[in-house]
Amino acid sequence: ESSRGRPLTNSPLHTQDTRKKKKMKCSLLLALLVAVVGPTFTAAFTSTKGFSAALVPKTRLNAGPLFKGKDYERVVENIMVTKNLSREDAEKDYNAYLENPNNYALSKGEAYYRGLGYSSLMEGVIGEAEKEGKGDEVRERMAEFKKQSQIKGLSVISVFLVLFFYFKIQYDNDPTSLTYIAH
Repeated sequence: ESSRGRPLTNSPLHTQDTRKKKKMKCSLLLALLVAVVGPTFTAAFTSTKGFSAALVPKTRLNAGPLFKGKDYERVVENIMVTKNLSREDAEKDYNAYLENPNNYALSKGEAYYRGLGYSSLMEGVIGEAEKEGKGDEVRERMAEFKKQSQIKGLSVISVFLVLFFYFKIQYDNDPTSLTYIAH
């Protein structure tokens, strides 16, 4: 220490302490980044609703019942006329669209292909493409998309595993080093 009670900046103890603090700050920032961004990446590549739901990002316009302006009323009235629905059903239909346009489109597509006798949206897309002579092309595109999604998903999992082992090794080397996170 200097005569004023401050540590010497070129002392080995101060340098080692500074490096350790910087390393822990970087580790903490990296962990925080993964904690914030990680769930978004994993949600993009996992789905309990099947292949078609994995294609859809979660979006929400939230403009429906809270914002009932001229356009909202005009659209609801148009839906009532074109689809021969009651006002309540037309509002439900339009609010479902405003809630999540991508899921709305997928559910309508699914209903359309089920009406044609297909068991799912993907089966319907392939079946209709085969009628046009493009079945193999559509299957190829779907297989490529699935392959790319699996690669991305495995990449995200790999990043988490590397981070886990990085922190595990850091902790095994110096269990007190993680006390900096709490301070």
